[in-house]
Amino acid sequence: MEWVRPEILWGLAALIIPVLIHLLHLRKFRKVSFSNVSFLANIKKESRSKHRLRNLLILALRLTAIGAIVCAFADPYIPYSEKSQDASRVGNAVSIYIDTSPSIDAIGEEGPLLQVCKTRASEIVERYAETDKFNILTNSFAGSYAHFYSKDETLERIAGIRTEPFVRNVDAVISRSTDLLQKENDRVKSIYYLSDLQKSSHVLSDPFLPDSNISIYFLPSLANEKPNVWIDSAWFNAPIATAGKPAELHVRIKHNAIQSVDGLGLQLHIDGERKAIANFNLIPGIETDTVLRFSHGQPGLNHAVLSIDDSPIQFDDTYFLGYEVVDQINILHLTQDAFSKETKSLNRVYESSSASVNIETSESIPDPQTLSSFDLIITNGIEDPTNGLTKTLVEFASLGGTVVVIPDSSNSSLRANYLRTQLGFGSGSQWNLSESPVSIGNLNIDHPLFDGVFSSTPKRMDLPSSDRSITRSISPNEEILGTMSSGLVFLSRIPVNKGAAFLFGSPLEKETGNLVNHALFVPILLRISEVSRSARVNAFSLGLDDALTLNFESNEENEIRISSLDSSSVILPETRSAYGSTNLRLGPELDTPGNYFVEIDQVQVFAFGLNADRTESNPSAWDIPTFREQLSSFGWGNASVLNVTNETISSVVGNLDTGNHFWWYLILVVIIALAGETILQKRWKHTYS
Repeated sequence: MEWVRPEILWGLAALIIPVLIHLLHLRKFRKVSFSNVSFLANIKKESRSKHRLRNLLILALRLTAIGAIVCAFADPYIPYSEKSQDASRVGNAVSIYIDTSPSIDAIGEEGPLLQVCKTRASEIVERYAETDKFNILTNSFAGSYAHFYSKDETLERIAGIRTEPFVRNVDAVISRSTDLLQKENDRVKSIYYLSDLQKSSHVLSDPFLPDSNISIYFLPSLANEKPNVWIDSAWFNAPIATAGKPAELHVRIKHNAIQSVDGLGLQLHIDGERKAIANFNLIPGIETDTVLRFSHGQPGLNHAVLSIDDSPIQFDDTYFLGYEVVDQINILHLTQDAFSKETKSLNRVYESSSASVNIETSESIPDPQTLSSFDLIITNGIEDPTNGLTKTLVEFASLGGTVVVIPDSSNSSLRANYLRTQLGFGSGSQWNLSESPVSIGNLNIDHPLFDGVFSSTPKRMDLPSSDRSITRSISPNEEILGTMSSGLVFLSRIPVNKGAAFLFGSPLEKETGNLVNHALFVPILLRISEVSRSARVNAFSLGLDDALTLNFESNEENEIRISSLDSSSVILPETRSAYGSTNLRLGPELDTPGNYFVEIDQVQVFAFGLNADRTESNPSAWDIPTFREQLSSFGWGNASVLNVTNETISSVVGNLDTGNHFWWYLILVVIIALAGETILQKRWKHTYS
């Protein structure tokens, strides 16, 4: 126990006064002669022992009253921690975190939560001395907040705080504040954490423990419980987006509703024009998936906005995205002989299909910039692919393109097998030969590749035949689309990062079979081209996605900019180009949800949307007792949760520096002691009167 004003304890010397009074008023019993004592017969006798007991009780109550009032003026307290009493400290270093995530816009019992947090932060600062140093931290983790400021400067910064579209977990905030406080070794360190205690952003983990030399105080501001509905994600579940073709945009909507709701509205705007509307229903505990149908417009970049109407939480009611519509599918046909019959047969399939397919034939791989313009690369009969070609094809598929490998009739090269294995297919380079062509034994017509190929499920099909197929193992990720009668794979598909690869098990030479002349050859190739690059939705989350990737390499002399649609926000991103792609870092300057585009040398090349982080869309929050239990179970022994209001925040924080004061308990003791003496005197006088 410590004392705020220990010098007042000299007043305890006054305890001698009631002792002296007690000694001076001691009454000695003596004998008195009476002629007749009959008149005293009814008088109750007071024994010497009772008289002494009464005086001792009165003396004890007077000593208690005087001692208690002296101690009360000395202001005793029990400090929260030993470090707050370290005489070597020159003051306080205080880090105040104010939750500025989108959920802080909610309303609580004392008003808007952000305003409540700002008011409490100001009260905290006011309770400290002018010589103390302060740091204010918000969800942006901006560099301007990575410094300590004076009392007046801190109050100005608190007044200017606004909601930000970033969500930070509790361990990231404490780590950031701790790093700043570590620089102030000569001061008492404290962290004040003002937030709404949302469960999604207050996840404690075993590996992280805060610095035990820093006091952490959580001051929660809890929101009124409200249901929320939010747009979680969107995607095209269809091949490449081609101008004029029908489109289906799938939308996933999440919620925390406890009752079913029907007939809620969803809208899609593309480039400022409403393109589709839909209604959806909510079932408690189940996510809602719905589909918006429309037709793709002209080729080019498109900016889209999905929106619902849901109050009072609205930061997650819009979802921004970008995508590209192309006028044709670009195919690169790599072959050893551009004038062979097999090459011409394959080219005719695409040249005669429609104007939406463009095929170029080459005997060598083009430069990375040109290669990035293709959606599909077909390698046909390349006997000995170089390692450089293999690396290029794998990178092309990884970035979202599709590679088709058709073996040559000899299939004797180890590097041909290396190409297949690098794409993910099973290893093997030997032919399984038969004396005459053998028909394909099975075709997996239920696979999405064959959607629309057959008007009905045929009972008996005339399938292609070949006199050879590759004997190889099957990778666990392979999708088998067709097998030979021998059980060996005729056609398979495998995902390669963002793209895919197809492998034929037989060559195209007419001497080996009839695949080139068969009726299935055309629809199989056309379907492969249609699914060669899926329609990609470009949508990122602020604070979660820190970079985007372009599927081509830029040059150092290129000027690359990221700009909002209205050009109100323009940044020059940090770029890195390698392996056929360009990585752009989304810096902290991009802090507003909306539609954006990437511009290279004043030409728009990529459209995307930035969205508020959905982490806190579910407004479920910890209650104070449960969160205290969480802190205790994870070993946060130096953390406290303070249950305060705007009226009590000042006094509570004022006591944190010294600890638990109990002077008013002593005042209560004084009152009880004086009351006890009064009652004792009156009762005794009445009894013996």
